[in-house]
Amino acid sequence: MNKIRKRYIIGALLVFFILSMVTNPTKQDYINYTNFNEKKMEESHEQLDFEVERINFFLFSTYAVKELALDHYGNVHLGFMGNFFQISEGQYDYPGWLEFFN
Repeated sequence: MNKIRKRYIIGALLVFFILSMVTNPTKQDYINYTNFNEKKMEESHEQLDFEVERINFFLFSTYAVKELALDHYGNVHLGFMGNFFQISEGQYDYPGWLEFFN
C-alpha cells in the first residue's frame, strides 16, 4: 500500500512541476497584464528609460518595472501558472533575496 501511495504522490508532484513550467508566464504576458508601454512611460518622464526585468525560476517568475538611470524598481509581481500576484509595493534598490539568482 505504501509503494502505491508513494507512486501517486511522486506522479502528482511530477505533473504539478511540468504543468507549472509549461504555464510559466512570459515577459510579453506580463506586459499585456499590466498594459505597460515603454514609449508611454518615456514620454511622460522624458529623461527616464524604463524596462521590464524578468527573473525566471522555471516554476515561477518575478517581474519588475525598472527605471534605468536611477536604478529604481517599481512593483514586483510573481508570475505562477499564468497568473500574476503582486508581492511588493515598489522599492528603490534591488531585492537582496534575488542577488543570489543573478
